Amino acid sequence: MNNETSCKIIHWSHQTIGTIRPILCICLLATVNHLIFQIQLKVFPTVQKRSMLWVYAYIVTDLLLLLRFFLLYIYRWWPRCIPHVVRMLICYGEAVFDNYLNQLQCYILLALNICRYLQIVHGHNVYASNRLIIMIAYCLIYFLPFISHIVMIVFGWTLLQNPPGGFCNLLPISLVICVVFLVFSYFIPVCLTLIFLLLSLHHIHQTDGIHAQEIVDARQKYYRRLVLQSAIFYTIWLVLWSPNLLLFPFYCKNGRIGNLAKILRYINITLDPIAISALDRRFLQTWQLTGNQCRRWLRRHQSSPVPVILSTHTIEHSLTVN
Repeated sequence: MNNETSCKIIHWSHQTIGTIRPILCICLLATVNHLIFQIQLKVFPTVQKRSMLWVYAYIVTDLLLLLRFFLLYIYRWWPRCIPHVVRMLICYGEAVFDNYLNQLQCYILLALNICRYLQIVHGHNVYASNRLIIMIAYCLIYFLPFISHIVMIVFGWTLLQNPPGGFCNLLPISLVICVVFLVFSYFIPVCLTLIFLLLSLHHIHQTDGIHAQEIVDARQKYYRRLVLQSAIFYTIWLVLWSPNLLLFPFYCKNGRIGNLAKILRYINITLDPIAISALDRRFLQTWQLTGNQCRRWLRRHQSSPVPVILSTHTIEHSLTVN
């Protein structure tokens, strides 16, 4: 039968099943954490501010990566014969969206730190005063990485790997393309982010001598906390996410090192809601409010009187004695 028209049942190989189980457990835990985080956003709309635009965009990429994992997991456990054309489309989608979402997070974090730097330097809400520029940047960040992946496929600069029972990969065909891809997808956004963090710290240190007003002191304290939050969050991201980005152009994701990089990435996705909640005072306050409400409900439930139900025999015995 012709391979172009034949159908085939897709499933994990025995080797991949052994490596996919810990990733599945991590993704389930990550889903719970993100679900609780989303509930907090719905219950407490005060944290839904325009200044959190890039943080929410970052969280959305986490959710899309989790959704991608579960859909592909179901796809490979679903005993259904899949036509060749559909298999190839799914394989390309699996490879492209994995790389696309990883690259997307680099530039989202870059945009977040640029906006925070401008907020520190100019002392006003850049999200309100530069709304049009931010929306243009928002659209470009989402569209340009995706277009770049399509261009690489159309011009044959990447090769699709579809091992039986494994993950689909898009690997560059030459060392030059590997280096160019790493420069634009990792080194440029990471280096620029670190530069803007250092510039923010430099600006804060320049104004350390200003103590004329308490308002100025409080504002500088707020900016220091803002830069510290960004630095801690970005350090966690670099440690857990960088291996997956750095290995992509050179190493197949079905190997042991590739699986370890994927595990680190999903651990980072699991920790993201916790890190954002711990580093941002607004989210900490919502967690504290939720905890207080739960404790009050438990105390009210435990202190409520329990009705005593007397049996018919006990009542008859009481009447006889009287």
